Amino acid sequence: MMMMMTTMMALLAAGAAPPPNIIVILLDNVGQEWFGAYGSEERATPNIDALAAGGLRFEHVYTPPVCGPSRAVLLTGRYPFRTGWTLHHDAALYGGGGLDPRREVLFPRVLRQAGYATGIAGKWQVNNLYDEPGILRRHGFDEHLVWPGSVDRTVVRGRGYQQFRAAVRARSAERTLPALQEIEHRYWDPVLIRNGRRETHPGRFGPDVLQTFALDFIGRHRKKPFLLYYPMVLAHGQTFTRPVVPTPLDRRTDRPHKEMFADMLRYADRLVGQVVERVEAVGLRERTLIFVASDNGTESQMSARRNGREVKGGLYSMTEAGLDVTFIVNAPALVPPGRVASLMDFSDIYPTIVELAGARPPAGVKLDGHSLAALVRGRSSTSPRQWIFDQNHTRRVVRDARYKLFSTGEFYDLQADPDERHDLGTTSPAARAGLQSVLDGLPADTRLPFEPLSQAAFKLHAQR
Repeated sequence: MMMMMTTMMALLAAGAAPPPNIIVILLDNVGQEWFGAYGSEERATPNIDALAAGGLRFEHVYTPPVCGPSRAVLLTGRYPFRTGWTLHHDAALYGGGGLDPRREVLFPRVLRQAGYATGIAGKWQVNNLYDEPGILRRHGFDEHLVWPGSVDRTVVRGRGYQQFRAAVRARSAERTLPALQEIEHRYWDPVLIRNGRRETHPGRFGPDVLQTFALDFIGRHRKKPFLLYYPMVLAHGQTFTRPVVPTPLDRRTDRPHKEMFADMLRYADRLVGQVVERVEAVGLRERTLIFVASDNGTESQMSARRNGREVKGGLYSMTEAGLDVTFIVNAPALVPPGRVASLMDFSDIYPTIVELAGARPPAGVKLDGHSLAALVRGRSSTSPRQWIFDQNHTRRVVRDARYKLFSTGEFYDLQADPDERHDLGTTSPAARAGLQSVLDGLPADTRLPFEPLSQAAFKLHAQR
C-alpha cells in the first residue's frame, strides 16, 4: 500500500496527469425502460440522459436480477458461481453472514491501497452493520453514511423480535413478514449509520441526507483522487409491501403507483444532476469519471413505455427486463462523447475502474470481468466482449449481440423476439453451439459458508 501511494505522489510531483476521480452511482430497482437514453418515453431522467449523450452508453449490460447478487458481482468483479452469491441473501435484514473481506477483495479496497480517498453513501445490504461493526472500513471505505436496512429494534422489541428471529431460523417467508413492515426507514425520518454511529433524522428525506454527505465528500477531497461509491436508496420501495413512497416533489400518497414511482426516479435523477454540478463547481468535472448504473429490473407491478412498447418490470426475472440494465460513463476530458457500445456485464466494472485509476488488480484473485478502459477512453471502438453472462440460483444464461441461451435449454433471437416468446429450439444451430460452449466451459457453483436468507431463499426452503 505504501509503495502505491508513494508512486502516486511521485507522479503528481513530476507533473504527470493525476489519476481521475471516480464516482459510481447505482440506482435501485429500475430497469432500462425508464431511462430516456434507452428509449423510455416517460421523461423521468433528463440529467442521466445528458450524461449518456456526452459520454459512453452500453446497450446491453447483464447483472443478476436482484440486488444482493448484483452488488456482489459489481464489488468483487466475480460471477455468482465463483463467489457463491447465486441467490439473494439479505444480510442487513436477517444476518447470518455477509460479504467477507477474507474471501473477497472489493475494488474500493484496491483503490484505497492505491492512494484514493474512499467513501460510500447509500445502501450496502451485503453485510449486517450491527453484527459486523467496522466491516465497511475492512472493505476499503474511509468514510460512510449508509442506510443499515435492518428491522428497527426500537419498534420490534422484546417478544416481537424474538418471534422474528425464530421465524428466520425456521426459514419462514410468511412468519417473517410482520417484522419486515418495520424495516429501518430509508426515506422519511431515516435511520442511517455515519462512520459507525447510528443516527435518526426526524422530518428529513433520507436521499437528501445521503446527498449532503456525498456532495460534502466531493468538496473535502477535491485536492486528492477520490472514489465515491453512491448506491442510492431510490427508487426501491420502503418495505416489502410498500413499492413507492412520496418524495419532496409531491407529498401526496393517494396517487397511482406509476406516477409516484416516476417521481422517485425523477428525484434520483435530480440528485445525479446535483452531483455533476458539485463536481463542476469544485473544478473537477473534466477529469472525474461519473458512472451511472442500475442494479436490476423494476418491480413487476410497474411498467413503462419504451420505443413504442409497454415494458413490464423484470425484478427477479431472467428476462431482459430483469437482467439487462443501464450503464453510462461520462468525463469530458477522458471519455469521448456520443458513443454506444454493445456488450458488458457487471463483472467488468471492477477491472475497468482499477485500470482507469492506474491501480493494480489484487494478486491471486480470479476476476471474471474484462477491463473496458480502452473503450471508455476512446482508444478502442469495440467491446472486448463477445458474450455476457448472468445467473440466478442454479439457472444460468449467456447472450451475444443477438442470441440468448439458458442453461435450461431455452434459446431466443432477441432482435426478432425481444419479449422472449418464441423458443428457437434447434434452429440457428451455429449460434446455439457457440453459446452452449460458453456455458459448458464454466465451473460449478461455489458454496457460501452460510445458508442464504431472504424471502426467495425461504420459499425455496419450503419447496424442499
